[in-house]
Amino acid sequence: MTNQRFHPVSAIMHWVMFVLIAAALAAIEIRGDIPKGDPLRDTLRNWHMLAGQLVFLCLLVRIAARIRYPAPPALPAPRWQTGSAHLVHGVLYLLMLAIPVTGVLFYQAGGREVSFFGMVLPVLIAPNPDLKQNIREFHELMGNAVYVVVGIHILGALYHQFIQKDGTLLRMLPWKK
Repeated sequence: MTNQRFHPVSAIMHWVMFVLIAAALAAIEIRGDIPKGDPLRDTLRNWHMLAGQLVFLCLLVRIAARIRYPAPPALPAPRWQTGSAHLVHGVLYLLMLAIPVTGVLFYQAGGREVSFFGMVLPVLIAPNPDLKQNIREFHELMGNAVYVVVGIHILGALYHQFIQKDGTLLRMLPWKK
């Protein structure tokens, strides 16, 4: 019988990334309510950036795990459901890749260094105020899209768990039932 669960590495990365994405979004949302000049604003920005960089690293681990430990076979479902699930997952992976990259580019286009645990990341783009604004808008647009796409993902998981009762959600838990 084939394994119907995701490998524990994939499952753990899924939930770690969920927490990191939630932390990045929370930090930047809270930052918007903090007055300029308050040191907490800079702290929240730094937490946002660190969480985003960790999402990127976790994504690399998750992709490697997916290559090494392929997903279990899809459960029987109508074609529109499998197609929708693949589309949502594809968009999520694209966002998890593009948002951290555009965050780094946005910061560097503003003429600032980006550091990760004390190491300065290589400069990928020269300072350019006009480009900085465009990248910022795109970064924020994708950040807002995360709310929608993750919401759809969660609704799909809850639909499968509580309406279809097909065990889809249990397949992504890192521990055995």
